Amino acid sequence: MLENPLRLLARLPAPVRLLVTGTLINKVGTFIVPFLTIVLLREFRLSETEAAELLFAYGAGSIVSILAGGFLTDRLGRRRTLMISLFGSGALAVAMGFAPAARVFVPLLVLLGFVADLYRPAASAIISDLLPSDQRATGFAALRMAVNLGFALGMAMGGLLADWNWRWLFFGDGLTTLLYGVVVYVYIPETRPEELEAPTADRRAVQDNPLKDGIYLQMVFVAFVFSLIFFSHISVMPLTVTVSAGYPALVYGLLVGTNGLLIALFEVSMVERLKGFRRLRVAALGYALVAAGFAAVGLVMHWGWFLLAVLLWTAGEILASPQQMAFIADWAPPAARGRYLSVYQATWSLAFAINPVLFLPLHARLGERRFWGLMLLLGAPAAFLLLRLDRTADRPERLRGLSVRRPDPELLTAIAPEG
Repeated sequence: MLENPLRLLARLPAPVRLLVTGTLINKVGTFIVPFLTIVLLREFRLSETEAAELLFAYGAGSIVSILAGGFLTDRLGRRRTLMISLFGSGALAVAMGFAPAARVFVPLLVLLGFVADLYRPAASAIISDLLPSDQRATGFAALRMAVNLGFALGMAMGGLLADWNWRWLFFGDGLTTLLYGVVVYVYIPETRPEELEAPTADRRAVQDNPLKDGIYLQMVFVAFVFSLIFFSHISVMPLTVTVSAGYPALVYGLLVGTNGLLIALFEVSMVERLKGFRRLRVAALGYALVAAGFAAVGLVMHWGWFLLAVLLWTAGEILASPQQMAFIADWAPPAARGRYLSVYQATWSLAFAINPVLFLPLHARLGERRFWGLMLLLGAPAAFLLLRLDRTADRPERLRGLSVRRPDPELLTAIAPEG
């Protein structure tokens, strides 16, 4: 039987609980990105081409932001990186709400893209720093619970704000981001671990560069393949549901909302239930379900079948995502943890940008059945690669993230950081 996720959350260290709470606050106020196209077209009278170029620029800035966030996380520390990102992006969002014209709004938007996601590697690194290996998947699942629950609530509020006064999309987003920054400033301590041994210059050069780590790059490749598949629910599935099947947009919205709701309700408990199982095997099974779920979308043009497909890929996502993140946290050298996590996270942002460019033309050319069937052909080999990595890489003697000492017990209960 699955345990209450709130009870599981209560067992996590105080800084982790506060980080999850801050993330929930921030995601409830995530109004800018979902409604940005509407604002650009309706309020600033930009053309669709101009809006698309700005969205691409924002997405490119997000990728750079995540990678830079990984570097800053390792160099400046987790807490400072969080505050730079949250206070910087919060202030920019509020300023955008006051923008009188596109010539002021657009530069602020581009700058926001380069700042907003600096915090992501830092937040993940705090989870990795404070939790032992067997609790890291639960910690990442708790963070994902906050993201999905907050985003679901925020979408409803954002729709009301967009119809009332578009400027409050930016005020609301900025103020909730600033509030998250205050939570970090007041309650979150610095968690960056000290190395037990000082590596040689040659060894440090290899350790500090995730792009020279062959095992890690295989994990990144798997993540890229499945994120490419996953984001089809944003790019192609709206066309399948509303055009090919003829349903209103509300049906598509309810289907996608089901995914986030199930993750928020069940992922933390499921991850805890799966303790003791080999995590890359669990992740491989999860990704196989993701591939099968998306492949199923094109078989029957009926809302009930679409719902079954969503349930299938959601189950796969619940199994796979926290386990793979936990493995990467264990695999990464403590001194380079932020960079390892950031490259992995940037891979998802890259797939988000590439997916519509690749998959929308393919969908138009192949049709429903063949396009969605392609998802299984893409996903199956990558799932098998995870099984291979389970045999060769997920062994205690190879997991460098296990070598760092456990944090001071006072750090686990701290709510007043130093400095």
